[in-house]
Amino acid sequence: MKKTLSILLSCLVSVGLSAKTDSTRVALSYQASFTAGYTMHDGKVDAQLKDNSGNNCGPAYPLSHPAMGAKVALEMRPLRFNQGLSDWNDASVGVALDYLNMGNNRWLGSVIAPYTYLRVPVVRLPHFELGIRPGIGMAFSTKTYKNTISDDLRYQVLYQLNGQTVANQCVGSVTNFYFAEALYMEFPIKKGFSVVMSGGWYHVSNGSTIQPNSGYNMLNAELGLRYVPEETRAAEAEVTGGRKGLKKLGLYDGKRWDVEASASGWFRQVYYKDQKTFGVGRLSVAAHYRPWAIFRIGGGVDVFFDGAYNKHETLFGKTAVNLATPADCWRLGISIQPEFVVGRFSAGFHFGAYMLDGVKNLEASIDEEKAKLAAGERLNKPLFYSYDLLGAGSAGKPDGWMYTRILLKYRPTDHFFIQAGMKAHLTKAEFVDLGVGVCF
Repeated sequence: MKKTLSILLSCLVSVGLSAKTDSTRVALSYQASFTAGYTMHDGKVDAQLKDNSGNNCGPAYPLSHPAMGAKVALEMRPLRFNQGLSDWNDASVGVALDYLNMGNNRWLGSVIAPYTYLRVPVVRLPHFELGIRPGIGMAFSTKTYKNTISDDLRYQVLYQLNGQTVANQCVGSVTNFYFAEALYMEFPIKKGFSVVMSGGWYHVSNGSTIQPNSGYNMLNAELGLRYVPEETRAAEAEVTGGRKGLKKLGLYDGKRWDVEASASGWFRQVYYKDQKTFGVGRLSVAAHYRPWAIFRIGGGVDVFFDGAYNKHETLFGKTAVNLATPADCWRLGISIQPEFVVGRFSAGFHFGAYMLDGVKNLEASIDEEKAKLAAGERLNKPLFYSYDLLGAGSAGKPDGWMYTRILLKYRPTDHFFIQAGMKAHLTKAEFVDLGVGVCF
């Protein structure tokens, strides 16, 4: 892992040195920060240790811990051909490397995360700047379920039977996704140096691709220094005319309406003991209206396929798959789709509700429903029903009538795009998917 960290850091430095060759074309800045935060998990994660008979044998080691680390980042802003960044108040694109020690080297280890982010000013004054900093990338974990539990207990229990010790059930894979969403404040000092403070929500998860996968949810704060070289400041002043305020966000002067069709797929696991992988997929048709250059909003129809609910032999016993028919693998929903646009990239957070959902009748949330399933009866839940908000979407918990999707798209041509997304039921990721689409 040290070798991986050194390679990633070297790549970050080499990018900065190569980009510096033409500072009149690319504005560069550098940042280094100290990070401190806290991982959050509910009581279901911090369950009791159990022996082979299922009896409690001591409290589990708490997986909620302070986290500390550091960050180095390089920010770039094209000054001439900015590909839509000027629409975002002269935003910058950053590449960063985060290192986080999760608070317990034996069980939780460390996370190394290379990612990219967008630094968007919302308030810009001569001696103060406030903005948002959404980011996405990869996270590599030094400790996972597989290397924190002995071979003889693997895929049998989540916890080791040794006093206070536990296995790491937060992540089941070394490679994960990384979401870094923060607010930042900047206070210029002099000669290009600024004090930067930020805080926000950080998430590490593999999107249920490999179980167990409760993920890390962290509230982190940063304190650091940002440096803008003199040649970059001169180039920015030349292009902006020394303007210190924000640009007025303009209306979009291109085609206002888009109609899209897309298809995507991937795979997921449901329960760590089962060790089975199921195919998943999504088909979607949507229409979007773009009133501003940086934003568009629309709606669509989504069709989801989840192979975990097909008829098959399974050991996990978390879902009544013996009652399933092929039709239960499919769900249909309608969604509201706000998306932000930067050049040929767009990122959205979609909110949807199922109109047709056979899965909801395969998962029980109360004792009465569980008794019906055990007796071989089929449930008949209404369109909207109550469910466990914290357990939504996890194995053995009701999925719920509402779903959300985080989506990133890139359009290499006017009529074709590639996309990556993560579907979730509130706090629980269901699956990730990769795909393509066409725009009419």
